[in-house]
Amino acid sequence: MAPHYQAATLIASPSYPNAIAWSSDNLVAVASGHIVTILNPAAIDGPRGLVGLRRSDPFPIGVVNREDLFEPCLVPTSLARDTEPCARSISWSQQGFAPNSGCLLAVCTVDGRVKLYRSPIWEFCDEWVEVADISQSLFNYYKIINFGEDNLPSLYDQNNTNTEEIEVLGSTCELQDPSLRGSGQRKRKPPRFDGYVYDGNQDDVDASEDADFSLKPCSKSKKKSLKKTAKPIHEPVAVNGQGSTQNVKTSLSSNRENKSLPLITAKQYACRDAHLSSLVAAWSPLLSSRDETSSSLRHWCILAVGSKSGNVSFWKLYKPEYYTIDAGAVTSDPMLIGVLQAHKSWVSAITWEASPAGSSKSSLILVTGCSDGSVKIWLANIEGLNQCTDAEEVPFALVAEVTTGLSAPVSSISLAVPARYQYAVNLAIGRVSGSLETWIWNTSSCKIDNTNTCHAHDQVVTGLSWGMDGYCLYSCSQDNSARCWIYHENRLEEIPVHTNFPELKESTDLSEVSNRCFGLTLAPGQQMVAVVRSLDLNLLDQMYQVRTQKAVVEFIWIGGQFVGIPLDRSINVCNPQSAILSSSNFLWWVSNILWSLKKYENVEKSIVLWDVVTALQGFKKHAPAFLEALMDIWVSALLSGDSRKVMLSDHFHHGPGAENGNDRTTEFWNTLLIRSERELRERLVGFTFSAVLKRTADLLKGTSTENSWFPVRVAQMDSWVSMNGGEVHSQLRYLRSRINDLGNRINSACEYAVEETCPYCSAPVHFESTDTAICRERHTLSRCRASMLLCSVLHPVWHCVCCGGMVDKLLPESFFAMQASPLDANQDEGSLDLSGAAVPLCPFCGILLQRSVPAFLLSTSPV
Repeated sequence: MAPHYQAATLIASPSYPNAIAWSSDNLVAVASGHIVTILNPAAIDGPRGLVGLRRSDPFPIGVVNREDLFEPCLVPTSLARDTEPCARSISWSQQGFAPNSGCLLAVCTVDGRVKLYRSPIWEFCDEWVEVADISQSLFNYYKIINFGEDNLPSLYDQNNTNTEEIEVLGSTCELQDPSLRGSGQRKRKPPRFDGYVYDGNQDDVDASEDADFSLKPCSKSKKKSLKKTAKPIHEPVAVNGQGSTQNVKTSLSSNRENKSLPLITAKQYACRDAHLSSLVAAWSPLLSSRDETSSSLRHWCILAVGSKSGNVSFWKLYKPEYYTIDAGAVTSDPMLIGVLQAHKSWVSAITWEASPAGSSKSSLILVTGCSDGSVKIWLANIEGLNQCTDAEEVPFALVAEVTTGLSAPVSSISLAVPARYQYAVNLAIGRVSGSLETWIWNTSSCKIDNTNTCHAHDQVVTGLSWGMDGYCLYSCSQDNSARCWIYHENRLEEIPVHTNFPELKESTDLSEVSNRCFGLTLAPGQQMVAVVRSLDLNLLDQMYQVRTQKAVVEFIWIGGQFVGIPLDRSINVCNPQSAILSSSNFLWWVSNILWSLKKYENVEKSIVLWDVVTALQGFKKHAPAFLEALMDIWVSALLSGDSRKVMLSDHFHHGPGAENGNDRTTEFWNTLLIRSERELRERLVGFTFSAVLKRTADLLKGTSTENSWFPVRVAQMDSWVSMNGGEVHSQLRYLRSRINDLGNRINSACEYAVEETCPYCSAPVHFESTDTAICRERHTLSRCRASMLLCSVLHPVWHCVCCGGMVDKLLPESFFAMQASPLDANQDEGSLDLSGAAVPLCPFCGILLQRSVPAFLLSTSPV
């Protein structure tokens, strides 16, 4: 880990709001122009990933008559100037949907395409791999239903044998044969609003009502040549709806596909193009439902995609059932489950949240913002979403609408469901005018009240994010400002954003060389915020910096600032032993870190504590007494409640505060660690033995065990219990005796192989240690921490960045969600659930395992 840093530079600058996103498995993605740059916050100067954007072929939605090209609804499309690919919107899925149990990245580009990408796990390259094309599937759906036009008669005779050429008039018009190009003509420039290019289209209203949210200044486009030909006035013309004709073939005689395109009106073309022009994408929270066929619990999520037509399409994606090292995961393609006509104009922002705990039914909250200034709140029942298979049946209901006198387009939306309120939902809205609004929606009464409206920024609000359970709100703007607001007594109060971290003695003020802010995002532990800014190239060194530095991602520590959470003044943080921070800063760090750690008391939540652990490492160096006091508070609270326990309460007496002297304190923590790890190992062996007994009983009853977890290397675990018979739990010795009583029946319920051989020299390997093994030829081998088998030397394995252990065979998800220990004598192995998916989590640390990859490849670091 890099304990201190300030910023990472980018080779391309963002162009649209909300250009940065922090994933739940600790990766930062930045929509930086023609690429999406992916950073590892733990090593920002190290390896990076990227998503290379490429221009896609326009969809064959039809052709129009030449005289219709300059109809008001087609003028923006015909005169569009986007010739280079550019990322418009990005969104991370929840953890576990990628083959390495990571996150999928949804990328929406300016040409209206939405694609899903995963990290290159076994390709040994830095470019991420495309896994699905949402836009192509959406086009196939609209094509089947004829774009909802109710069987309008076609104006184009598909049997027409006219072989005359048909030109493609778009943003850049060129013929297929370069020798046929005529002299260049001066082109009309697209409309401008506030110094920025408008590249949209609309069929029923004036084009000026829907300004594009691109924040890049107008750039001069290269002049393209147009071929002058005398054509009949009713000749059909194909128009490139994505603003580029580089991939479009314009000669009908040489491209038979154009012969099959229907002749449609200008309004039809504009409507179809608007349906397929996606603007924003957003993933829902993780959802769970019971599979009716197998009765197993399946996890899934929904991707919402907003378009220029005002429609929002919903795509359902299941979490992989298992993960492997060499072949990735078995995943299903995204399934379209609904299309909602949310607005009458461009959908400019989308956000999701789960319903509050006080709600009677488990529901999803969807908030959509529009370029006409409207914001709507939708509610959908999760069970209804799970059963929805017909795209025409939209399972969302409109429950509230924000009504104000402001007509400025919506640029950013953030939603928070505070745990301290039973029915309240916090909503923040940022507009292109720079205004910031906060609303409270009551889920019980379905009433929404405006709590604050202020002119927060001078230009477009490009980023919003609620933090600390809705206590504070972070915003940024095109005017290059990033601000923090405290939500106090239903109104916003601005507080300064500053870095309070002992490891950072000096801070570089990047605002001196930056000129615009394109978005912000919070770390998983919410102790840090990342802000992306474009750089003023006139202030950089023209020889050494301008070519390689176009933007910068600034990381700011926020854990040591007041965020509105009431402080417990009775907490004794001891003598900080450092004059760097004030006593108030230390109290704020305690409050914010404990709040972050408390989120992981839920056993179903994967642990990603990178920013918290990095902060604790800094305090360990500069204020060790403070760190010990903080950990004492956390461990005491952890053991007193029903939560994820990794230590025995009877081993935790009075904490390190009761010890006198550093030696005794160190001895206490070392003893606690050893006992905790031993108990976890006993639980792991007990779970495996219980799984063997359950599978054996199911086989005797004739119950199918096809989809259940298969235990391996039970013989090695049996040897470990035999070697430590006098020290292990009595219930574990009882389970071992039952395993030995199975005799030959054990081979059908698990892998029971006593003999092991060295993969290098084929010499026998005896079991002596749970972590390593040495063969007769002195080859040192690693053992899997989950199964005690010898790790493969031919295929990559998993490793834990926390404890350093290697894992070859993964454990089922049910092991990490057990409410009772398998060592409990009252625990019935018949109730053990072995149908859960195998997940890459460390059995001793509980964190996400990493794949062993070369040092030059990007890898996440949860802790």
